[in-house]
Amino acid sequence: RAAAVAALVVFGFGLGWTLRPKVTSLQPVTPGAQATAFDLDNDRIRNISQVAQDPQSGGVRITMDAERRVTLEGSLDDPHIRQVLVNAVKGYDNAGIRRDTLDVLRARTHDPAVREALMFALHDGNPGVRLAALNTVNHMECGYDTHEALLKVVEKDSNVGVRTCAIDALVEHLEEEGPDETVTSAFEKLASTDQNPNVRMRCLAALRKLQGNE
Repeated sequence: RAAAVAALVVFGFGLGWTLRPKVTSLQPVTPGAQATAFDLDNDRIRNISQVAQDPQSGGVRITMDAERRVTLEGSLDDPHIRQVLVNAVKGYDNAGIRRDTLDVLRARTHDPAVREALMFALHDGNPGVRLAALNTVNHMECGYDTHEALLKVVEKDSNVGVRTCAIDALVEHLEEEGPDETVTSAFEKLASTDQNPNVRMRCLAALRKLQGNE
């Protein structure tokens, strides 16, 4: 069953990933091609071909087509960088780019606009992107809004694998923060009434864990 659930998630993400533009490596920035705030304000972005982050410096590179091919480089402290990334999470039509963008934004989950984009991505049309958003949300500072968003995924997501991952994420948060009666009540209901046996069993296990029985 676990293998089948994983296969569902991987298959869904693969549909988006296969359409991802092929970029083999980071190329040096062409002189004069560096994007400026003026470019972003006046050029209509048509296609993002790459979102990448330097693991050592944390710098971000976004390669895109506007009126011309441009490469925007900088850090997540730059509001123009953040705005392009947030817009990509919310509206870009390629699942692979949305997934890469979530990876880059992971370092700025305290930013309200980034946090809101992550919540939005929990309902992305691609299950692989939703799973990536779950992984990021699971490592950020939680709160009532996060519990509510994760609980909606548990109750309504169409993919069983994503639902069970959301259950696990809620359990981790509640173990650190203390009980949430709304979440506990929802787990109790799902453990007895949900149509999927994997969800019922995972909710039952979650309740036992939260009650200290495991």
